[in-house]
Amino acid sequence: MSRRQVVSILVVAVVALATGFLVAGQVKVHLLAPTNQVARYQALVRSVQELETSNADSRQRIAALRSQIDELEAAAAQRSAATQALQRQVADLRAHAGLTTLHGPGVEVDLADGVPDTDLGGEAGYQVNFKDVQDLVNLLFAKGAEGIAVNGRRITPLSAFSGSGGEVIVDQGPAITSPLKLLAVGDRNRMEAALTDPSRLPDIRAREVQFQLQISFHGGPDLALPPYDSSLDTRHVGTL
Repeated sequence: MSRRQVVSILVVAVVALATGFLVAGQVKVHLLAPTNQVARYQALVRSVQELETSNADSRQRIAALRSQIDELEAAAAQRSAATQALQRQVADLRAHAGLTTLHGPGVEVDLADGVPDTDLGGEAGYQVNFKDVQDLVNLLFAKGAEGIAVNGRRITPLSAFSGSGGEVIVDQGPAITSPLKLLAVGDRNRMEAALTDPSRLPDIRAREVQFQLQISFHGGPDLALPPYDSSLDTRHVGTL
């Protein structure tokens, strides 16, 4: 074999080797590309799965929060209803105790001393006393009055009447004398019927005849009673 042939063989071998490297590189490129696509697809699938898992957790948390919100709203509604009920009870108690102004239909009763007797030098034959006022107040409350005021002084369930002669003392307030005006708010029809009933207030009816005690009344569609005045007049407070 000549030197030229050997060189030719070497050249062919080198070319073949280089061609092999080139072919192998191309094959590797073509083989890696699908592998990268698969990896990306798998990564995308994992991301979607993780997102779905996260969304499921979030939905569960949202559902739990909504449940808590519903419970809190229900509790708040119950508290609100209970609060409103308590407020109504307090308002009723305040009104019953005479601590608030009261408006409504009712009756106005005027009570005055008997007509002056000429034999007594022009003095009244009979002076209105606290028992007369007490009898009227009791009758009006029994016949539908929700509130009563005597000469502008509100009567409460704990009010007491006292006095001497022609003086009338309500609770420990200042003494009041004839003429007296009683305002009663409540069931106007029942109160008017009781005041016109001759069997009611027998003592006052007798004094009307015997001493010309003056009593009259009329109804009104909208009377107003002031709230209770707790001020005291110490002149009428007993001493120990």
